[in-house]
Amino acid sequence: MNYIAHINLANCGDSHLLGNFLGDFVKGDVKTWTKSGHNETLSSAILSGIKLHRKIDSYTDSHNINVELRKVFPRSIRRMSGVVIDIYFDHLLCVNWDCFNEQSLPNLLDDFYQELASNNIYISERYQQVKNSLIKHQWLINYQTNTSCLNAYKQIEHRLGKRIEFADIAFHFVSKNHELLNDQFQSFYPDLIDFAKKESKNIKNTPLYKDEPC
Repeated sequence: MNYIAHINLANCGDSHLLGNFLGDFVKGDVKTWTKSGHNETLSSAILSGIKLHRKIDSYTDSHNINVELRKVFPRSIRRMSGVVIDIYFDHLLCVNWDCFNEQSLPNLLDDFYQELASNNIYISERYQQVKNSLIKHQWLINYQTNTSCLNAYKQIEHRLGKRIEFADIAFHFVSKNHELLNDQFQSFYPDLIDFAKKESKNIKNTPLYKDEPC
């Protein structure tokens, strides 16, 4: 799943908003993060969020709805279908927000931005760039429009050095198949919310988190 879904699922599971966001940036052993000479010991609350993020990603990738959905993508971009779906599902979450949440999207994003701005953890240069951009422009709300998905696809293309060109084809495909993707999202996301709530509780009850309350 992408940024907004992870933030939303953290909120649903009473997990750490920033920790779940950091799951896209922290790789390997999460207990101590060392990068470019910077050593950060992450709190148990943030660790629990990162661990939940990883479990959510694994559950999403293996869920039958998404496995079957990836098969309908054009062969030319099928290798990127998981990324395409994750980003488009963020758009669909925004479109269907009131079906799954009592708290408004702007209010939840405000909570996240405040948490992001108040925490000075150094993870990587890419994280710093994304963090600074989010705090300055607060662009996650843009996922309410599908053009934000095209922009995200093009940014990934650029980050890959255009070794894989998929953005335009992917955007045409998701736009043409909006109803199919929306139906699949509506079937899948309630399962994911239930999973996130259960796993968040399990994570907090593991030995790693008993010593320091989340």
